[in-house]
Amino acid sequence: MSKRTYNVFFHTHTVSGIVISVALYIMFFAGAFALVKDEITAWEKGTTTTTLTADAIDYEKLVKTISDDGYELYGRDIRIIPPDAKKETYVILSASQDSAITTPTDKPTYFFVNQDSYAITPYYGFYSLGELLYRLHFFHQIPTVGIYIAGFVAFFFLFAIITGIVIHWKKIISNFNLFRPTSKLKTIWTDAHTALGVLGIPFQLVFAVTSCFLCLSTLVLLPANFIYDNDQKQLLEDLRPMSKTYPIETKADTVLNINDFMKKATTLWDNFEVNQIYIRNYGDVSMKLQVDGLLGVDEKFVGYGRVVYDLASNSIESIKNPYDNDYVEAVEIAIKRLHFGDYGGIWLKALYFLMALITCFVIITGVLIWLEARNKKKIPIAQKLYNRKVGHIYMAICLSMFPITALTFIVSKLIPSSLVASRMTLLYIVFFVGWLLLTLFFRFKRDNYYTNRYSLLSGGLMGLIIPIVNGMVSGNWLWRTILEKNYDVLIIDVLWIILSLIALFIYSKLKRPVPKVDHNNLKTIYYQELKAKNSSTQINNYTKRIKFMRTKISIYWLIISVGFILHHIYGLFGVYYNESLMIEGATGDVPLEHHLYRILFEGIAMVFCLTTLEISKNWFKQTSLIWAILLGVFNIYHFITAIIYETSNVSEILILALMATTSGLLVRSIQQWTKEFE
Repeated sequence: MSKRTYNVFFHTHTVSGIVISVALYIMFFAGAFALVKDEITAWEKGTTTTTLTADAIDYEKLVKTISDDGYELYGRDIRIIPPDAKKETYVILSASQDSAITTPTDKPTYFFVNQDSYAITPYYGFYSLGELLYRLHFFHQIPTVGIYIAGFVAFFFLFAIITGIVIHWKKIISNFNLFRPTSKLKTIWTDAHTALGVLGIPFQLVFAVTSCFLCLSTLVLLPANFIYDNDQKQLLEDLRPMSKTYPIETKADTVLNINDFMKKATTLWDNFEVNQIYIRNYGDVSMKLQVDGLLGVDEKFVGYGRVVYDLASNSIESIKNPYDNDYVEAVEIAIKRLHFGDYGGIWLKALYFLMALITCFVIITGVLIWLEARNKKKIPIAQKLYNRKVGHIYMAICLSMFPITALTFIVSKLIPSSLVASRMTLLYIVFFVGWLLLTLFFRFKRDNYYTNRYSLLSGGLMGLIIPIVNGMVSGNWLWRTILEKNYDVLIIDVLWIILSLIALFIYSKLKRPVPKVDHNNLKTIYYQELKAKNSSTQINNYTKRIKFMRTKISIYWLIISVGFILHHIYGLFGVYYNESLMIEGATGDVPLEHHLYRILFEGIAMVFCLTTLEISKNWFKQTSLIWAILLGVFNIYHFITAIIYETSNVSEILILALMATTSGLLVRSIQQWTKEFE
């Protein structure tokens, strides 16, 4: 390989890695816990019962419970996913094909049914921290585009892996065995990055490829719409035969016992594990029972089988033998199994968890290598300050995830049952607001060694508290879960004990590798150089421009705050035009999260409006910029949804357009204030 080609690959690897590093770290850290998301839910609930298998469910009772709860089932497809560690059966109801049914309960919906009591609870009735981390793994909290962001991050990660292999190819074996802990700091990080990066290559390649498939498959299928002449129903049925639907005919006089058909389906093949049940066109003469499942991994890695019964004729309509290969279905199942690691039991998940954390370490060392490589004497001070700022932000965001996750685990166990309706809001506030505050604290501490050391210490100490809190709240002490073989709960306690002990061990061995760099001293030198280039007249103009910029930013904050207030009281406009203002289910009591919502948007904007005139510290500028960006994204999203769903509300659209525009001007002004007026 020529030197030029090597440099191209090297810089491509560096740039692609740095650009996606924070997002990739979040995906892998959250993904590690997403592997045991169902066990986390069981741990939070304190559930100790044995998980029911698909053949142990009373489907007649299940359907009756759903019907008794007020759901009209005729003409619907009922999708049933058997219980997992949460001990809940997941039920998805499609809309009815009968156009005569127009009741609100006919809309598509989904919920949980308790495996023991058959009680129905909303999907978000008990929001789990496991669900939060699982959705964070593919950025679901970012509406609509989150999953595509995750997909493109995975794509560039694949690109970084390939370029990394290319530049290390000749010395990949020798570098893997090389570690020089007494050498200079950049060499230590390089050795650790290379060794662990090589160790994790197979795992990382699998995750990068499968993530691209799972997150970007919708974009890949866009060209197929032209082949199918935009017949998406036929396209999906060809690609995913399990999603095939049937037209309804007439209402049946009686419905045959579903349990009898399930007994037949579960005994068709040995070692066949049912993972989904579909009841098509319930109550119609065209009613079908579809049972999908997999052979055990020991039998066949991708042994996907399906049987469809026609209930009217009491016969098998179609069958897919799991021992027969089907390329389309095999690819999808294989990719999901490889991504989620659900084919090798808890020990394979433990290996996946370990490799995910190793990848997090590889990402961190990559950032540190980049920082050390740009800490040379010939680098201008302004560039050094910028590089250090980037490094502080990256490290603060990434490393603070460990302690805030441990804290949220504790809080999730302490939330009383009386606040279960606000559980999701509380978890989001603790995790995301706490993460933001912790990130800001470490970022403005401007010391990566301090960030690393105290993230490990705080996370390790809180992690050791987690099993204690679990025992005190639910009585599931370690010895009890072992004796009762309640492994779903035990896994989480043991996981945190191991993580915490490792974190505290590393904390005890940490030593500052190089003398602490005085960031304020660097800034002083930079300002002296800057002032030396300016005459006294320029300095006076500089001071005036600072005052003008702070006033302008304050006005922008005021406009946004007033805009939120106008939007929140906009409902008064309907009084004059006889619009109904009563929301279904309203009682006159304002939920706590709605108060928090108004404080969050109106109150904080007003606080920034006032404090901008008084505070000019760098940490305040950065905090203002972060909050302005978040508000800007929210305002733009709100403006777009208003155009799509409320086209007749011209006044509201204009208010939201003004707020979105002001947010853009605010972000630009704060950026200028930060860069030009330090």
